[in-house]
Amino acid sequence: MSIGSTGLALISAALLVSGLAATSLAEAQQAAKSGRSTPTAALPLKAESKDTKAARAAVAQREKLQEARQAIASNDQRRLKRLRRELEDYPLLPYIDYWAISKKLSRLPYDDIDQFLETYDGTALGDWMRVRVLRELGGRERFKAYLKYYDPEKIRRTQLRCYYADALSRHGDKQQAYALIEELWTVGASQPKECDPAFSRWMRDGGLTQERAWKRHTLAVRAGNLDLADFIARKLDSDRAKRATLMRAVYRKPDQIMDYDRFIQQEPEYRDIITIGLRRLASQDPNKASEAWQRYRASYLFSDEERDTFLRYVALQFARKDDQKGLEQLIKSSPGFFDLRTSEWLIRQSLREMDWAQVEFWIDQLPEPDRNRDRWLYWKARAINEQLADSNNNTPQRSELSRQLLKSAAQERSYYGFLASDTLGKDYSFVDRPAPITPELVEKVAALPGMQRAEELQAIGEFYHARREWDYATQDMTTEELMSAGKVASTWGWYHKSIQSILAADYLDDLELRFPLAFGDIVSDVAGRMGKKTALDSYLVLAVARQESHFSHDAKSHAGAMGLMQLLPSTARATARKAGVPYRRSWDLLNPNTNISLGAFYLNSLLKRFDNNRFLAAAAYNAGPTRVSRWLRDTDKKLPFDVWIETIPYSETRKYVQNVLSYSVIYAYRSGDKAPLLRKNEAEAKL
Repeated sequence: MSIGSTGLALISAALLVSGLAATSLAEAQQAAKSGRSTPTAALPLKAESKDTKAARAAVAQREKLQEARQAIASNDQRRLKRLRRELEDYPLLPYIDYWAISKKLSRLPYDDIDQFLETYDGTALGDWMRVRVLRELGGRERFKAYLKYYDPEKIRRTQLRCYYADALSRHGDKQQAYALIEELWTVGASQPKECDPAFSRWMRDGGLTQERAWKRHTLAVRAGNLDLADFIARKLDSDRAKRATLMRAVYRKPDQIMDYDRFIQQEPEYRDIITIGLRRLASQDPNKASEAWQRYRASYLFSDEERDTFLRYVALQFARKDDQKGLEQLIKSSPGFFDLRTSEWLIRQSLREMDWAQVEFWIDQLPEPDRNRDRWLYWKARAINEQLADSNNNTPQRSELSRQLLKSAAQERSYYGFLASDTLGKDYSFVDRPAPITPELVEKVAALPGMQRAEELQAIGEFYHARREWDYATQDMTTEELMSAGKVASTWGWYHKSIQSILAADYLDDLELRFPLAFGDIVSDVAGRMGKKTALDSYLVLAVARQESHFSHDAKSHAGAMGLMQLLPSTARATARKAGVPYRRSWDLLNPNTNISLGAFYLNSLLKRFDNNRFLAAAAYNAGPTRVSRWLRDTDKKLPFDVWIETIPYSETRKYVQNVLSYSVIYAYRSGDKAPLLRKNEAEAKL
């Protein structure tokens, strides 16, 4: 682990990082209304001088940090010693010690290592140094020393666990070593080459039995790792090897298991073959799999857990194929089986068909805790009201039940709570209560060494290491300390950590920390310029950024999306040309101004494409406009807005749309404004 030289070189620019979002959205909007510019720092001269002095001191320390690294690289011990003295009170002093030891780690300076690990035990740097030392020792087979530095409570990396097993088998408790080796060996995937010596010793001593080899072969086939399974099969006796070959053949062509006489056999391995075949068949033809299940469950004793696991999987396959009849038949033929996802799919399928009696019926089948969630309270009330309207028979008891259900749902600060409030004609419930913390505790948390390191790393642009320090510093905090950490992060303008900490504390009512008015000046300016003829406003932009990244300006997804509004570089490039926003390379997306400008422009283009409908634009932002257009063609303007949203095929997109709509309402509230969950054109839309 190292801090990049680029990040350390940009000292002056780094001073701006923590102040990127200093102006609140409310201030920016007020400035726009009055026609004046957003105020900058207007502090008294004395305070300004103090800040300037502190800024200069910070720059000097950061320059010395860079000098210290150069001294380590050139092995200038005299210069390093002088700089270390001068940086005695600098939060990142431990990084100098870390770099110095890393430079000579191949020589294994045990005294320096021991002192460092003792001093920084339990910190991000201490644990990473331990990993570095273990890799060095394991690679050089210094296994006696390895046992000294290995901590089984902290080390979970497979490579290092294999080294540990090897070390134990040579110089420690061999029985304990072989128990660990068996655990490491019995998996459905290939293990790193560092495990091979331990595995070989275990096998030579008789650790690999036929039962263990069969078990790993089965795990490998279940995981789809057929090459590994073929390799393991070579360790089986001839009879088991034949059955292993049959298992792999069934994995490839599972409908073979419909030949019941062939597969109902006495040998225990056939049970594993059938289990794999049933699951594979279900993914191809759930009706055949259901038929096969009824036959095989009479011949093999499956546990309740195995039964429920298989039935849940078959039910999911029916749902994926939109086979409601098959799913209902599965439920009828499986007494005692219940799966929440299956039941919710049946409710949504009934909604799509506008079969309100079935909607109510399936909601009533849910367990009480699920039935009483705001989502299903709203939909049961909706189903009752639709049935009453269709029958022209307004039963007072049913009307009152619907009203009580809506009242319960409307107490929630959520998409469904806001829908219920709109139905009742009531104001939204926000339940905004600041976290119960004291200034003294906030100050104490901010002063923790790990927090100080995180702040300084953030200030010099080393966000990965800053997050790591933060996570270590907060991992064992109490609820009150976590809430205080959220306040600290908010003060730093580190909004995603503010959100993360308040959620980790499970305190959801501090809306200032959960829904910060982040990057307010940028958002207000961009939305004001782009949204003059569309529904784009600051609240929608904030809601999307909050949903996309929790306001982490350097966020990167597995799919390659980057920045606050999670734009793919390809989308950003195309959008930049249309928007006239300077954009040269993907890293530009980590600049909040660039990212918000491009994200808002793209969002605005989706609003134009989808008739100024925010929830369609939000769905397109998440799932892509082509998919949304296809979904609209499928529903053919037959569904009201709430049913269309509830039956979005992708659960991620469904939740995304609901969050963006409700977050927009909350951001209006946070800005001292009132905004409806839905605009008139959205509420009246047929989709």
